[in-house]
Amino acid sequence: MNRILVNSLVLLAAAYGTWPVAAEEEDRGRHDRDFLGAKLFAANGKFVGKVVYYGWSSEGGVLLKINGVLVYAGINRVTTPPGSGLYSATQMQWSGDSPTYTVPNCSGTVYIGYPSGPFRPTATVRSGATAVLHIGSVSPQQLVTVRSENYAGTCYNYDYTYQKGVWTVESTFDLTQNYPEPLRIEP
Repeated sequence: MNRILVNSLVLLAAAYGTWPVAAEEEDRGRHDRDFLGAKLFAANGKFVGKVVYYGWSSEGGVLLKINGVLVYAGINRVTTPPGSGLYSATQMQWSGDSPTYTVPNCSGTVYIGYPSGPFRPTATVRSGATAVLHIGSVSPQQLVTVRSENYAGTCYNYDYTYQKGVWTVESTFDLTQNYPEPLRIEP
């Protein structure tokens, strides 16, 4: 009789001991099914990546692995017509942190003035319909005298100068050549 009671208690303890684990597995499976992950696609239908969010300079973006380096490439809504301040409900374009220049008129060497979260620093340079991602080097920031910055394709010259910590550019990646605009988000 004691043996039956002990075996019953062992089985009961085993059942209750695994029950929470089974429930967690069931809940995780349900959560994964219910999660609507947004995906970014280029104009040619090519899958770019899962949409993630980092920073203040974009409405989201994707993580890309370029030459073995993990970088964040931001996106924003397209204005229709361009420059109108009226935004598309469905079309997106490449966007991101602005580059910094040591000379007026946003010319000369591109520097990256803002970090991209835990990823390699980047800056997106727009020229017309072309967006190029500038990827920062592994070296630490250096101080430069800022004379102009490019915000979403518009150059802003400074009448004054100031010192800013920046990263030099290690490489570039033509976003619009590899992933043409307009971009779209789908589940």
